[in-house]
Amino acid sequence: TPPSRIVYTQEFCDQDEGPGRHPFAPTWPQTMLTTVSFEAEGPARTRVTIIWEVYGEATAEERAKFRAEKPGMTVGWTGSFDKLEKLLG
Repeated sequence: TPPSRIVYTQEFCDQDEGPGRHPFAPTWPQTMLTTVSFEAEGPARTRVTIIWEVYGEATAEERAKFRAEKPGMTVGWTGSFDKLEKLLG
């Protein structure tokens, strides 16, 4: 929904660029759904909200692994946006 939302699925790939598994976490879900929303907070500020969730078929073990790693995901996304802000600044 330009310019307020981007939605996509995300997967790891193998060495042949086919669907693969997380190289260090074999119980990581195969597919994640990412929703990125943008909301103006002023003339030069935008709030970015990311919702990342398991998508499609996944085992209970894969869903539990995903939930357990959520704090690390926040650190990863924040670091990515810090780099973007530095690049754009």
